[in-house]
Amino acid sequence: MEIIGNPDRVFPIFFGVWVILGAASFYLFYISKDVERKKRLFKPFLAVTGVLFLGFIWAMGFPPFILAIAAPMTVLIMYLNSRMIRFCDQCGGTTMQQMPFSPPKHCTHCGARL
Repeated sequence: MEIIGNPDRVFPIFFGVWVILGAASFYLFYISKDVERKKRLFKPFLAVTGVLFLGFIWAMGFPPFILAIAAPMTVLIMYLNSRMIRFCDQCGGTTMQQMPFSPPKHCTHCGARL
């Protein structure tokens, strides 16, 4: 009853964890207006989800070269998310820049400068 290396057993766990993380992030970063909590938790949340994603790739038994490709891509995605998502001190809203490689300058909810 080995789980590691058995995608049929690992994927349902991966899917369940990802649904929970998605719901938690939606509440924490989009519904909640607590800017300080958003700023405090955002980068650790990115790190935890990145490590979990890579851990699930490993646990599903993908070949090492897939992990070698996925690791830098995951780090790049984490970096881009940290640059493109900002939290407004005025209204507590979450603003995500649609133009890659450029952080947002104004809140899309209230127009305040970020």
